[in-house]
Amino acid sequence: MESSKITKACIVLLCLVQSLFFSTAALATLINNGDFSSGLNDWSDASFTGSVTENDGQAILSSGDNTDPFAAVLIQGDDGSFLFDSPIMVDPNVSMLSVDAALLSMLFDPTEQGGSAFSDTLFLAIYDAVDYTFDAVFEIPALGNVAETFLFDMSDWLGRGIAISFELADEDDGFNLSYSVDNVLFTYNNTPVPVPEPESFIMLLVGLTLLARCRKSA
Repeated sequence: MESSKITKACIVLLCLVQSLFFSTAALATLINNGDFSSGLNDWSDASFTGSVTENDGQAILSSGDNTDPFAAVLIQGDDGSFLFDSPIMVDPNVSMLSVDAALLSMLFDPTEQGGSAFSDTLFLAIYDAVDYTFDAVFEIPALGNVAETFLFDMSDWLGRGIAISFELADEDDGFNLSYSVDNVLFTYNNTPVPVPEPESFIMLLVGLTLLARCRKSA
């Protein structure tokens, strides 16, 4: 009977240990307010004809009247002047830049002729603080109103200072588009490091206590 209790306690303890080491991973970040929980703090709005707003913990980039390749611009690491007074330093262990984005709306724009074969497009631009030859621009092909996660390889900027810029290009397609951007962060070595949650530690302690009592009673 007592042996059965000890066996059960060991099984429970093993499950708790597995839960401890395979709990939800936490992604480290060197980007300030990447989840926009503090509104647009730490970000600069360098928009022209469009706009950048915050809604429900997301940054919303919207195109405006007429056309402009930089209709809505949201940037961190620079204020749009390219002076790079406070660049983001990319840790050498960074692997990817992760971004959640979604297409929220498409509204008719009477100020456009609708002659372009291209629609308004959201881009991610990475600007190097020292050498512009490292600059790169990536399209974020968010097509649905449910956020998708997009990953961008950061191997070219390890140990360098950069600015991260989200840029909505307004094309002459006859429409204005709005995109959401959220959870902007760096991942390390492309493998999230498991970080046990406080509840996991508590459960482990309970399991150890249970095992000790079973052994004592045996």
